[in-house]
Amino acid sequence: MSEAALAARRRNAPKADTIDVYVKKIVDRAPELTDEHIARLRTLLRPVSGGTAE
Repeated sequence: MSEAALAARRRNAPKADTIDVYVKKIVDRAPELTDEHIARLRTLLRPVSGGTAE
């Protein structure tokens, strides 16, 4: 699909069908993070030293 056709589809899409609205609904329904979730995320997202970029 051409870029112009995609842009026209986005402009003419009902508000409820846009990705921004969809993502907001999903995020709003998500439960709050627990202390365990936060600790796990910190472990996963902490910087790693000594690695090389590929």
